[in-house]
Amino acid sequence: MKSILVGVDGSIRGEHALAWAAKCADREDASLTLLAIIEPSVERQMGLAEKTMTGAANAALISAEQTVHERYPHLQIETQVVRGEVVESLIDAAESFDLIVVGSHHGKTIGETIGGAKGLRVSVSTTTPTVVVPADYDPEYEGNGIMVGVGPDEVSVNAIRFGAERAFEFDKPLKLVSAWGLPAFLSRSSEALGGGLGPVGDRFQRTLDEAVAQLKEMYPDMDIKGEAIEGSSPTRVLLEECKDCDLLVLGTHSRNALGRALFGSITHSVLLNLTVPTVIVPTGKKEQ
Repeated sequence: MKSILVGVDGSIRGEHALAWAAKCADREDASLTLLAIIEPSVERQMGLAEKTMTGAANAALISAEQTVHERYPHLQIETQVVRGEVVESLIDAAESFDLIVVGSHHGKTIGETIGGAKGLRVSVSTTTPTVVVPADYDPEYEGNGIMVGVGPDEVSVNAIRFGAERAFEFDKPLKLVSAWGLPAFLSRSSEALGGGLGPVGDRFQRTLDEAVAQLKEMYPDMDIKGEAIEGSSPTRVLLEECKDCDLLVLGTHSRNALGRALFGSITHSVLLNLTVPTVIVPTGKKEQ
């Protein structure tokens, strides 16, 4: 990974996103670009002049750059100010970077919901992985490894690769988790008809075992595990399993409406209930 882009907006969530991005850039020996976005609609609503907004954006960038340099004086840092809608501006800038980092609210208000949705909207519209950092992120926290949520198809191929690369760079354990199952009323109906879901779980576990074996050939010294976990709510399973991790990695694609509805809804739900920094890796992720 050579270049990281982080959104800077002067908010607490922006500060925590910056802290995560700077820490990652330091570990990866990557350059860091700080991006401030001026939305014309905000200018109109607040009755502010363009010069005033530009001055405020530049001041926020100067402050953010100073904060990063105090801790990581060797980092290569650039700053940019652009005008436009936030999500579209991030998408436009994304292709020039290996990673995008944005902040998100943490909780259940309408504003927090919008914060989570922006990260998902960016991630499904670009080939660049997008990290969404919780507003309560502690840059001093060290978790117990990196977890990849593995979906039922090719959606997770690049996510697994990304998670393994980060686990190797950060010298952390890697865990692959497949959350599978049916809502309780469907599960009971299946059991009543003599079907049972055991074979389904076995298939998920075999797929994970194969992925772990392949990764161990590439990273023989890395601690790698895979576990298929049954649960009526995949989101709840993933959030519970990742709560002590450094990073959660999820794959996503916009292959078709059905794919977006099935896996995108899980990804969206996770982003709205963030417990750890979460990276969304598109299936079309470019090579780094």
